[in-house]
Amino acid sequence: MKKDIISKVSKKDAVDCKKKELSGKLIVIYENDRKHCYNQHYKDFDSPKVFSFVMNNLDYIINEKDFVLYNKNNSSLEYYKKLNQNVSVRVKIEDSNELKIKTVFPVPESKYENKKNKATYNKYIIEDE
Repeated sequence: MKKDIISKVSKKDAVDCKKKELSGKLIVIYENDRKHCYNQHYKDFDSPKVFSFVMNNLDYIINEKDFVLYNKNNSSLEYYKKLNQNVSVRVKIEDSNELKIKTVFPVPESKYENKKNKATYNKYIIEDE
């Protein structure tokens, strides 16, 4: 199955999410996950042009994200970026050398701000040693 290498988990993102073991792992997207994004979220974007831009610039969204969160419930990293629409890129954490982008979708401003506040708050929580 065809896959594209998008990026790597930065050391800072791994530390911010309290998932240091993920530092340096590849972030990839498989063709079936691209199809999922199209089938499930294409119409959620403001226009086909915005959807196309997002899907062709996943590396930019991940590397220049506004913030990233670890979602314990579905074992994923959530990358958020404010573009024409606020966008979330969900990266599934699995026991392998690569992490897979599973979905990409727009998020409303209120949800974006709520997640941003959570990310900011979590950076100041001291982890038990």
